[in-house]
Amino acid sequence: MGDTSAAPNAWDTAAPFPGSPPDITERRHAIHTPDGRYWELSVSGWDAMLGYLADPSTLARIPETRQHQVEMKIIDRAGERTFFEPRTADDQEIIDEAANSFLRDVGLPERPAGYRWFQRLPDDLTVRDIDEAVSEAIKHLPLDHHPAEAVPAIRAALAELYSGR
Repeated sequence: MGDTSAAPNAWDTAAPFPGSPPDITERRHAIHTPDGRYWELSVSGWDAMLGYLADPSTLARIPETRQHQVEMKIIDRAGERTFFEPRTADDQEIIDEAANSFLRDVGLPERPAGYRWFQRLPDDLTVRDIDEAVSEAIKHLPLDHHPAEAVPAIRAALAELYSGR
């Protein structure tokens, strides 16, 4: 089951992110740039799906250059110790594959690795508006629905949300 829309592959047509994004962004908050407001998609397949299903012209990317950390906890007789280690290439490959597995399951193209992904927000739209519209669009589906069953409703909700903005 592939993406049957007439829209071009949004990953391939993504514009460069305008300017320098912050090193760390508040999850699901707007980032102000000279070219408008954006939100950063997480590394999850869900956010990748939302970014892909919106108008392809809203997607932007920038190469990922940050060094991520992984929290490690050790609990033994000496107690509990927490420390951080750099995320390895293997760790990143697992993260990317999980997101791409989800995208394949819903019939969308895989997201290229090595980038931070952003979606432009119209001036009057918030990430919460996106989340609420998507939740409303899929609330009628059974709790055990396959994620691919939600794609048409999510695509329609995002099209309505972005139309005319």
